[in-house]
Formats: sequence, structure tokens, C-alpha cells
Amino acid sequence: MAKPLIAELEIPVRVENDANSAALGEFWSRQISRARTFACIYMNLGIGAGVVVDGALYRGASSNATELGHISLDPTGVSCFCGNHGCVERYAAPDAILGQAHQNEELKEQLAAAAGTLDTMGQFDYLARLAVRGNDTAATLIDVSATRLTHAALTLTNLFDLDHIVLAGPGFAVAGATFVSRLRSQLVASAFARHSHTITVELSSNPRDSAAIGAAALMLQSSVSPHRGTSKP
Repeated sequence: MAKPLIAELEIPVRVENDANSAALGEFWSRQISRARTFACIYMNLGIGAGVVVDGALYRGASSNATELGHISLDPTGVSCFCGNHGCVERYAAPDAILGQAHQNEELKEQLAAAAGTLDTMGQFDYLARLAVRGNDTAATLIDVSATRLTHAALTLTNLFDLDHIVLAGPGFAVAGATFVSRLRSQLVASAFARHSHTITVELSSNPRDSAAIGAAALMLQSSVSPHRGTSKP
């Protein structure tokens, strides 16, 4: 993908997914120490994550590391396009939560009225605003998403012994505080290393644009540290 753009634009081009871009952007903009093991959990239509270790993005063998949305919550659960069953994305991502919302007649009517002008993320924002404004049914659904995502985030935390997590992406733009609160409580209660060190959990200051900000950080990192976990041109 990068090579045609390089040929056309005649400038350096790097290609990265949104979760990894957001992770680098949050790492650089927050001036996170390289001594910390940092992760960004990113929710848009899907759920992903990026992990930065010793100042470098952890990429895996094929740039497919830390696919948080495909951690299985139930091996006998709903099938997923990835070939797995019970993936967290099938239970916690915006589309899954909206599917549950449409099973409630009141929410179904409200979403139907708004659906003519809103895409999936717009409808999820609408549902999240209802939750924040005190709609109990909407709040329960957002809490379901937060709880299920937290189970996968706990696994990620234990695998990498994380000590700093930021939640970013459009999915956290409205009700991000609910997700932060759930994850903090879960990690305090059951993170494997909770007695060894604290685990900081924060919400991105600009969740909707975190991946775009990270794209700029990607170019910056590739310039000052060309071999530190950046994608190949």
C-alpha cells in the first residue's frame, strides 16, 4: 500500500492500523517514560490495542500483534469472521451493543428515529448520550460493553504486565468515563501484578482524533528512531 503512494507523492509514507497509531500518539503526546509498559485500547467499529515496550511499538511477526477484539470470552460463543468463537468484539463493540439495543422497543424506536442521519458510530454516540443522561436501559448496555471489554483488557494487562493504559477511539468519546471506571476497578481487584505496582488507566484527551494524531507521531518516530517498532515503508 505504501509503495504506490511513495511513487505518486515522492515523499516518505508509512502505513499503520488505527490502534497502533493511537498507541504511538498517546505514548509521545503524554511523554510516557520508556521504562513503562504502555498500552492503548482503541474502540471504533472494532476493538484493537497497541502496546509500546521500551519505547517501541510491539508489532509481532506480521504487524498483527495485540488484536484485543479477538480474545475469546466464550469458546462456544458467537462465531467471528476471524475464525474464532466468542470474540470480545462480538459482545462489546458498538455494532454488537446496538444489536442488543434494538431488542428493546423503547430504544429501538429512538434509534430508528435517529438512524436516518447517523452511521453506526453516530448511533452508538446517541446511545451513550442516553446513558449519560440517565436512561437506565442505555446505561445498562454501555456497562455491558465496558464489563466485557474489561475482561479482555485484564488478559492483555496480565500478558504484558502493563503499568499504564489509555482508552482511545470514537467508541470512548461519549461514555469513556464508564469504561475507565470499570477497568480501574477490575485491575485493582484482579490484575496479577496488582500487589507489585499500580496500573494507571486514563481516557484519551482527544479520543476521536487519537489515531490521526498518532499518524503524525508515526512519522516523527520513524525519523528520530527509524528502527524502533515502526512499520516498513
